Amino acid sequence: ISSSKIGPYTVIRHLGTGGLGSVYLVERMVGGVVQRAALKVLAPHAVGSAFIERFHREQHILASLEHPNITRMLDAGLGNDGQPYLVMEFVNGVHLDTFCDENTLGISKRLELFLQVCDAVAYAHRCLVVHLDLKPSNILVTPDGIVKLLDFGTSKLIQPDSLLTTTITATPAYASPEQLRN
Repeated sequence: ISSSKIGPYTVIRHLGTGGLGSVYLVERMVGGVVQRAALKVLAPHAVGSAFIERFHREQHILASLEHPNITRMLDAGLGNDGQPYLVMEFVNGVHLDTFCDENTLGISKRLELFLQVCDAVAYAHRCLVVHLDLKPSNILVTPDGIVKLLDFGTSKLIQPDSLLTTTITATPAYASPEQLRN
């Protein structure tokens, strides 16, 4: 990020980088109150129309989902350079596997977290959304044990009459056998 501002947001710090973009902790003033959020921008190598289309699909999918265990979309726009950005709720949490290990959770506590993940995934499926990249780094857990599913960048919105869930982007170690076989 060459500027400390993206649209109306001030960049606080870098949160992480994935295959298609980077996420930053940002803030802006709303009605005299500072609002913190996570802002995602496409990586410089992902400037082609296919990547921008995928980014807009993620935006559309997130806007359609409202579940306590799925990160909420707050805003979207274009930066001064014309680069699209997506703003989501900021989740102060750690990856699922890190949370389990750091808190030395037993089987029953791990299953409680897993059931939250299952509830979020089942909700997305009822909305005809298939995540396609479920892995510990795409699941954050807050200090009070609330699971938040994030990164719908490779997800698919399934047409009711279609059985296809293929995608060219996935994390092979976590992809389903069906996905790997197309």
